Amino acid sequence: MATILIKNVPEDLLKELKRLKVEMGCRTWAELLAKLIRSERVILLTEDDFENMREGVQSFLNLRGTVSERW
Repeated sequence: MATILIKNVPEDLLKELKRLKVEMGCRTWAELLAKLIRSERVILLTEDDFENMREGVQSFLNLRGTVSERW
């Protein structure tokens, strides 16, 4: 199974994700991601949330590039 690392997640966003993890009965982060992807309910994001996610994705892509170069 693959592993992902996400850096620079703001503390308030991490708290919200932890709350969702408990609320949705997930034991692992992978389980939470799978449920969120398959979920049919609407998730509303603020512009700040969207920007934080964009920064997190960019950090992940930068990390992936660095790891690929050094591997």
